[in-house]
Amino acid sequence: MSRRLFALILFLATAFTLVVHAAKPPKGETLDSVLKKVIEQQKKTKSLEAQFRQEKTLALLAQPEVSTGTFSFAKPNQVLWDYQAPRKLQLLIAKGWLTTYYPELNKAERLEVKRFEDRIFKYMGATGTIEELARYFDFTFTDTKGQPSYRLELSPKTKLVAKRVRKITIWIDRSSYLTNRFEYVEGDGDITKYEFTNIRLNQTIEPTRFTLNLPATVKMQSMKLN
Repeated sequence: MSRRLFALILFLATAFTLVVHAAKPPKGETLDSVLKKVIEQQKKTKSLEAQFRQEKTLALLAQPEVSTGTFSFAKPNQVLWDYQAPRKLQLLIAKGWLTTYYPELNKAERLEVKRFEDRIFKYMGATGTIEELARYFDFTFTDTKGQPSYRLELSPKTKLVAKRVRKITIWIDRSSYLTNRFEYVEGDGDITKYEFTNIRLNQTIEPTRFTLNLPATVKMQSMKLN
């Protein structure tokens, strides 16, 4: 599997786990019981939209790169990352294809991911989400008095996974009990942070939201997995 697709699968798995409702942990609540409640909420989630802010800190960049846009998801298998600033970009998964559209460059890339859909979208629902992640990561749940959020940290269990990602950290807001922030550190030390706001669950999303209206002049390039 290519590094790009692996990162995408990991990111989708984490991102959707983050923005679902999290039950308020009562005194003495265990990590296992909290995660079970997260899974229960995932089962109820049919669609989701949110605004996002992405911040990437790369070794080759003097300053972090910040992007903003909208995230949309509809069961069973439609996802759209719609980047608005500083550059427009759309990343769509639908009908077995991953399509990345660069409007300013008048180009698009298509990658067939149909044979990986089950692996990708089982993370987007309840089936195996936490259990699958637990195969590769150790979980540390922190409830620090006076802090605005609970924190869940995922550390890789093996050196093989650590080559891809060193750490994932998830924050669950105390007041709303929504997870609205997370970051992951890649194996090479690059850091990506996301913040989600204006989260809307189970509201109608028009099917056209998951269609890219590409101009006839767009240059389409077909990509293959390594």
